[in-house]
Amino acid sequence: MVNFKRVLRAATMAAGLGSIAAGQAAAQNTYAFAFGGIILDGKQDADGLIGGAAQSVDTQYGNDFQFGIGVGRNFGKIGNGKIGLRGEIELSYSDAGADTIAFSGNGPANEVNVSGGLQSTTLFANIFADFQTNSPLTPFVGAGVGIGRFSQDLVYGPGVQVNESDTAFGAQLIAGVAWAATDRVTLTADARYREFYGVDSKRFAPTGASTGVVSGDVSAFSVNFGARIAF
Repeated sequence: MVNFKRVLRAATMAAGLGSIAAGQAAAQNTYAFAFGGIILDGKQDADGLIGGAAQSVDTQYGNDFQFGIGVGRNFGKIGNGKIGLRGEIELSYSDAGADTIAFSGNGPANEVNVSGGLQSTTLFANIFADFQTNSPLTPFVGAGVGIGRFSQDLVYGPGVQVNESDTAFGAQLIAGVAWAATDRVTLTADARYREFYGVDSKRFAPTGASTGVVSGDVSAFSVNFGARIAF
């Protein structure tokens, strides 16, 4: 006679072990990451009506910092198992001080008494291709689309201000290499190019009166180092 209690207990244990195994397999494909780096070439070329005339305010930013965190997941391999696909959700922050500002209304020379900068908080969805090398080193390339919140607080000349917060859509390209330090920890180095489109800012005279709005794309090239931890 079949002991249904034992069968049920065995089935329950098997199901539990199966779910644990499945959970471990899924966990191996999921990771958290963090990175930090230096912005080497940040700029915005903005145009608009200033005092009723078409003018430009072009800003070059100094070499400042950015950092980011997020989660990712491996989706498997293609191309005879030589290329791995993965996706990430990335939250990052950058702060870049203004280096030079050129206002077309004052001629080709750069403005004096430049201060302030641009802060941004961005959210990206990225997709990557990892090129397997049968070694701990794995080159990768990626691309992402996202949204950014920008806060600009530039001052130049006798106290002219370019000051505004705005939200814009953007994209980025990424290329780098990963090194598997352990089964769970992977160290990374990468270069990124980002561009956000149509970031608006208001311009104010030294008296505080609004003189117009300028709009332009914000772009930056950066070099970053980070780590991924599987869980």
